[in-house]
Amino acid sequence: MVLLLDGAPHVIEDLHTSGTAQTRHKLHTRCATSRPAASLTAFLQKRARDRGPAGNPRVTYSYAQADRQVFIDAETFEEFEFTNEQLGERRGFLKENEEYKALRLDGRLLDIVLPPQVSLKVVDTAPPVRSDLGSSWKEAKLETGLSIMVPLFIANGEIIRVDTAEKKYLGGKRPRKGLRPHAAGQRKKG
Repeated sequence: MVLLLDGAPHVIEDLHTSGTAQTRHKLHTRCATSRPAASLTAFLQKRARDRGPAGNPRVTYSYAQADRQVFIDAETFEEFEFTNEQLGERRGFLKENEEYKALRLDGRLLDIVLPPQVSLKVVDTAPPVRSDLGSSWKEAKLETGLSIMVPLFIANGEIIRVDTAEKKYLGGKRPRKGLRPHAAGQRKKG
């Protein structure tokens, strides 16, 4: 969601409410301006309202160029750039040729919206170990350069699901429902 505050667009990164039955409920938000490195923590009550006609086009992550990430609008093929500073830690979830939702206002691309989870390949981790301890973890580097903690049984080359908000391991990549092994490109032997 995009708010226009004092004439400047702000992207809402997080919001939650607080209050009890005896007190008024309050809306707490964490916003970021569209200007690089400018972040702002705001407390907004009833008078804050959504005022900008923002669109949600689809953009494709194309490539990295020095300290910039280049995206292409899926409909108009127009190129947009974000600095590494603007994207922050979200850079670690961007895969080339993947589509993402974008926040746009008055023809300007404001921000990229990541899905709640992404599938990424493990490229560097210690060899897998079988263990009875469910709480044993090791560090793994993923195809995008992001490093997270994974269970001991994960090996190089495996595709795992990662929570984009918490930067946590969620599990192995789930097979698509309804596909039998031979329907997914694997033939039965025999």
